[in-house]
Amino acid sequence: MIPTIAIALLVSACSGGDNSGPDAGPPAAELGTGTREFEELLAAGDVFVIQGPQGGFHLLGSVRVSGIMPGDPDDLGARDNPTTEFRVLRAGTRVDAMASRYVQGLDPIPGGGGHEMLGRLVILDIVADDELDGDTIDFSVTVTDVTGVTVTASLSLVARSHPQNPAR
Repeated sequence: MIPTIAIALLVSACSGGDNSGPDAGPPAAELGTGTREFEELLAAGDVFVIQGPQGGFHLLGSVRVSGIMPGDPDDLGARDNPTTEFRVLRAGTRVDAMASRYVQGLDPIPGGGGHEMLGRLVILDIVADDELDGDTIDFSVTVTDVTGVTVTASLSLVARSHPQNPAR
C-alpha cells in the first residue's frame, strides 16, 4: 500500500509546479519595454522606434502580469500557454504590422509577484522611423490565459527614433 504522503507528493509533482494555477492577486497587467530586464514605461513618456538589421522598424514590448495562468515558458507547445498581443495605434489607426502575437508561457518575475514576457518585437508597418518620430502613439498589450481571463494595459507615449538608427 502506498502511504498517503507519497500520493500527495506524486500529485503535487505532476501538477506543473509554480505554473499550475493563476498568480496570486487580482488579474492585472503592466506594459513595459526592455530586452533583458523589465523597464517601466511612463504615460506620455518616450518609446524608441528601432530599425532592425533587415531594415524594418519595431518597438520592444514587455509585459508583467498577475492573476492569470502563466503557462509553461519552457514549452512553446504547452496547451496552457497564454496568448499575448501587442498593438500600436496612431490617431486611432493601427501602425503595427499585426504580427506581434505570441502564444507562449510567461517567466516568473525575479523575486516573485507574478510573471513576465520580455523584449518582444512589435513590428511596425512603416518605411522610415521619421514617420512616427515625435508623434503620440497608443501602445497596448492584451494577455489572455487558457481559462479566458484577459488582462490589458495601454499607454499613450511619444515615439522617438532610436539614436543608433542609421541616418537617412
